[in-house]
Parts: sequence; structure tokens; C-alpha cells
Amino acid sequence: MTDFLFKKDISQDIGLLKKINPDLNQAWMDYHNSVFADGALSRKEKEIIALAGGHITRCPYCIRGRVMTAKKNGATDEEIIEAIYVAMRFAMGAPYAYSSIAFEAADAIENGIPLTEGHFFKKDITHEMNHFREASGDLSKPFMEFHKKVFADGALSKEMKRGLIGLACAHMTKCPYCIRGCVKDALSFGIKKEQMAEAINVAMVMSAGACYAHTGIAMDTLANLNARAGEKAKAAAEK
Repeated sequence: MTDFLFKKDISQDIGLLKKINPDLNQAWMDYHNSVFADGALSRKEKEIIALAGGHITRCPYCIRGRVMTAKKNGATDEEIIEAIYVAMRFAMGAPYAYSSIAFEAADAIENGIPLTEGHFFKKDITHEMNHFREASGDLSKPFMEFHKKVFADGALSKEMKRGLIGLACAHMTKCPYCIRGCVKDALSFGIKKEQMAEAINVAMVMSAGACYAHTGIAMDTLANLNARAGEKAKAAAEK
């Protein structure tokens, strides 16, 4: 086993993955490359969305790779930084929206209602969210200021941040409320369904991409196990 789980160079490990099943790897690469081709969204826009997605999956290989490809396709440092902050905001988004479940449960307990009644995902969570903000007290103000600054027009437009990067990140955090809000904003901004679909496909690639990159750990382990097995077999044969 190597000394570090996260190595700088995993090309040899990925090479083993490709060698063991080239057909599956080719199918994956065909999909990956088609998703990142210019379409309803430009390659640059997709790379910026992917960069945010890499931070959601917390994949160091994806982050490093997408910074390089985003820059290669014309993204500025400012655009990259703003995309990262959008990812941070959506990393908060799921627990923020899911606080409605906690406060629905709290209300139920206070009113003697069994927790087995009601719904985890209600369509209208206004009451619970207001309750959460009240209970958060002074914490609500800096959060809302951060929220406003993240989605303000800057190096990236608010349309790009909320309607495309946000939509992709919301799918990756698996937050139904965030997805619904981003779709509503995207349509109000005039973003087309084809553009939304491409952003979601980027999210799909980045979710799978983190698994793909982390196969380096599996392949490194597999190679070492096979090497040990070979050594044992050789030693047994020599006896």
C-alpha cells in the first residue's frame, strides 16, 4: 500500500481500471466527452459548473482537474472563485432547507403528535423555515448577507450562479427544495430547459467522476493485493 491515499499522480491506477474493463471505461468516456462538448451551454460554462460540483463531492482530483480545464477554456480567476462560493452556499442549502424536518418534528413533539405522522418532505415549509430563522437569532443576518453577496452579479451573472451552477449543485446535494427553487429562478431568468438539462448532466458526470477518480485507491489496493498473492504463490512453489 502506498503511504498516501490521495496521490498526485493516479494515472497508473486509472490505467489498471481501464485495462480490466476497457468496454465500460470507453462507455464512460464517451458520455463524459459528449456532456462537455459545446451545446446549449458552452464548454467554459460547463467547466465552471463542474468546478463547483467538484467542491460538492469534495474530490481533490476533480477539483484540481477542473481548475485546470476551466482555465484552459477561458475561465478567469474571479469566475472560478465565485463558482466555489456558490458551491459553498449550496453545501449549506440542504441542511438549511432540511431544518424544516427538524422543526416539524419539534412542533409535533410539543403538540403531542406522533413523529410517524406527517411528511418529511412537505411542499410548503414556510412555517418551519420561519421558526428556524427565529430560533437562529443573530445567526440569520450574516447568513442572509452571505447569501445575497454570493448570488449578486459579479464575475459570474446571478443567472449563471443561481439558475445553472446552483441547479447542478442542488442535484448533487440532493435537496428537493433547492432544486425546485433553482428551476423557478432559472425559468424566470429565461434559461432554457436544454440549458438546464446540460447543467444537470454535468452534475451527473461530476457525481460519477468523483467515484471514477477515487477508483485510484481501489486499484492501488487491488494491485498490492495481487502482488502479495503472487509473492505467496511464488514462495509456495519454491518450497
